[in-house]
Amino acid sequence: MRRKGQLLSIDALLSLVIVVMVVGVVMNTNDMIKAEITGLLDWYDRANIANNMLDVLTKNPGYPENWEEDVSSVRMVGLRDNDYPFALDYEKILALNRSKEDVTSILNQLVHGKDFLFEVYVSKFNLSVSGSFPKIYLNNVTFANPRGTPPGVNFNITKKESENPNSDNSEFEASYIEVRNIGGISYVNGDICGLLTGNNLVFDEKTGFYYLKFITLDSIWIKARRGQGGGENWISPSPLALPPGVVIEIFINPLTQSNFKITFSPDGCPQNGASPFIFKFTGNGNVVVSVSGYENVFPTLNSSYTSVRDLLGAGETLYWFSLINGTFVDDINLIKSSMASSPWIEPVERTIVFPKFAYNLSSGPSAEEPLIYGFMRYNPLEGTSIRIRVNSTNYGNLTLLSKLGTEIRALFVYGNSTDLNATLVWYENGNATLKAYEGVNGTVTMSFEELFGSSDTTNKLIGLWLYSLEGWNRSDVTIEVVPTIEYMLEPKFEDVITKLWVWDDG
Repeated sequence: MRRKGQLLSIDALLSLVIVVMVVGVVMNTNDMIKAEITGLLDWYDRANIANNMLDVLTKNPGYPENWEEDVSSVRMVGLRDNDYPFALDYEKILALNRSKEDVTSILNQLVHGKDFLFEVYVSKFNLSVSGSFPKIYLNNVTFANPRGTPPGVNFNITKKESENPNSDNSEFEASYIEVRNIGGISYVNGDICGLLTGNNLVFDEKTGFYYLKFITLDSIWIKARRGQGGGENWISPSPLALPPGVVIEIFINPLTQSNFKITFSPDGCPQNGASPFIFKFTGNGNVVVSVSGYENVFPTLNSSYTSVRDLLGAGETLYWFSLINGTFVDDINLIKSSMASSPWIEPVERTIVFPKFAYNLSSGPSAEEPLIYGFMRYNPLEGTSIRIRVNSTNYGNLTLLSKLGTEIRALFVYGNSTDLNATLVWYENGNATLKAYEGVNGTVTMSFEELFGSSDTTNKLIGLWLYSLEGWNRSDVTIEVVPTIEYMLEPKFEDVITKLWVWDDG
C-alpha cells in the first residue's frame, strides 16, 4: 500500500539496492579482470623479450651471414649455421663473446634496454700431458764395421767405474730384462732364467733370439770398436757413458753371423723375477747391432669427455656475459644484486646442436681448441705424412697431441732449425712405447699412421692439438699434412645449450 508522499515502494527500494550491488560487483570484477589482463600482458611482454632475443640469436644466421669474419659490418647478430639450418655455428658462438663490445647496441636493442645474463654451454674433450718426455741418448744407432770386412764390430756394455772405458769391464745391474725370438715370443725377467745354458744366453740363428732390452741400475759404458785395438778403433758415438735408469734396446742382425752372448753372475738371474739382474757381455765379437738408449721416464697422457648436461649442472660455461643498464658487467656479485633488485626475472633456455669441425694448422697453441677435429669419411692416402718445420735458431719445443678413436699419442719436438729432434710416445696395453725422429733441414717428418696410430680411419673421430709451444713464436712453426686430409673430414654434431635471464632493476 502506497502512502501519501512516498516516492518508492519497498519493492522498488529492494530492487534498487540489488541493482547497485550487482553493478558494484560487476565493476569490481571488471577491475580485477583488467588487472589480471594487464599483469598477464606485462608477463607476456617480459617473457617475449627473453624468448624473442634467443629466437633471434638461435634461429637466424645474422646479417650479413658471415658477420663473424668482419664484426665492423654487422647489422644483426645471429648464431645459426649457414650450411646447416638446424644447427648453430661454433665460430659465430665464439665471435659473439669475442666481439660483444662491438655489438652492444644490437644486444641492447634485442633486449629492449632491459638487463640480461647470457650463458653458453658446450661439451668438453680435455687432453693433458703430465710428466717429462724421455731424453734420447741413442736413436737406433747401428754399430757395424765401416770397412765392411768383417761386417761386425766388437760390441760391449760394461759397468762404468771410472773415466777409462778400456779399464772398466765389470758386470752391471738391471731392474728389468726382456728378450725376444724371431717367432715373436718375448721372455721377461725371471722367465729368462729357464732359457740359460749354464749362465749364458746366446743370440744366434740356432736360438733365434735377436732382441734384448734392459733398464740399468748402474752407470754403464757402451763400447764398439773394430777388432781388439785401442781407443783409436772406437766406432762413433762410442765409447758412450750413460747414467742409471736408462732403457737399452738392442737388435742383432744378421743372426747368422752373431757371436752375441750375455753371461749372468751365479746369483744374477733370480727366477722369482726380483731384481737386480746381474750380467755382462761375454760374446761380443763380429756383431752388427742397432742400439737405442733413452731415459726410463714417460709422460702420462690423459683424456676425458664431459657432456654439456654435466657442465650445465656444474655451472661450467664456455663463456658468459651480462649487460646491465647498457654496460657489460663481469662481477657476479653485482649481477646478483641487480637481479635481486628487479621485481621480475624471466629465464629461458635452448638446446640445439652445432657442427664441431676444425682444420686450421696455423692455430694454437691450445689444450682445448684443436688444429684438426672431425670424423674421417675415408682412410688417408697411402704415404700421407705429417711435417713439422721450425724456422728459428732459438732453442724451443712444442707438444702435439693426436687422437684417433680412443687412442692418444704425444709428439715432443725440440731443438732449433739446425738441430731438430722429436720423440713420439704412446701406450700399448698399458706399456709406454716411443719412437725418436731426427730432423732434416729443420723439418721432422713422420707417417700419418705413426702419429695417429693407424691408417684405418673410416668413420672414426680424429683430432690434433698443438698442446704447448715454448721458445718459438707460432709463426716460426709450420705444421702440414701432406697430402691434405681436409676434404676427408666431416663435422661431429654436439649439443650446445644457451641460457638467458632478463630482468629490470629499474
